[in-house]
Amino acid sequence: MCATVSSTVGSALPSGVVALAASLGLFTAGAHADVPAVLAREFQAGVDAYRLGKLDDARAHLEKAQSIDPRLPGPHRFLAAVAQAQRRWADCIAEARRALQLNPQSHEVADTRRLHDSCRASDGRPAYRGDLGDAAAIAVTANVSGATVRIGGLRYGGTPVAPRLIKPGPLRVEVEKSGWKPAQVTIDALPAIVTDIAVELEPLSRSPPAAP
Repeated sequence: MCATVSSTVGSALPSGVVALAASLGLFTAGAHADVPAVLAREFQAGVDAYRLGKLDDARAHLEKAQSIDPRLPGPHRFLAAVAQAQRRWADCIAEARRALQLNPQSHEVADTRRLHDSCRASDGRPAYRGDLGDAAAIAVTANVSGATVRIGGLRYGGTPVAPRLIKPGPLRVEVEKSGWKPAQVTIDALPAIVTDIAVELEPLSRSPPAAP
């Protein structure tokens, strides 16, 4: 399948496998100085296929590169770009977020955030109204409307919760509603993007109460 691809992910690629890997975020702090040859080949093949609009081929190569070492952000960032081109918005958001988690100091971080935000918008998810700067934001949804959301013990309203400003870092999110089993999740709120939290509540009885 061929398609016109976005230029969000970066500029022209340098020659040389190691230079390519370094410039596209294959290296992270504490990673080995050497990139396995097969990983570098798969990564470069995926990037080349992406730039040619061969999206299925690009995805296959990048997924193979990612499977060799999931800690490297480069494959995740390009998998996000491929997902965007294929209109797989949820995959795009997840892969871009993973790339940001793995290397928040990357020189590509601004482009990756824009990619993440673009896919959220395409997926119909609400944006934070304002400039996040170095802060974070969260949005909480559930399969039940009006469920109470608490973060760090503080009440944040009822589901759905539109993007709200919050301090970056690990957060414990509790969601509860009468007639449903309470749920608790721990997430990592990343700076400068909206972190989406989707919670599935289970009914206390076999016949769940009617949602309002």
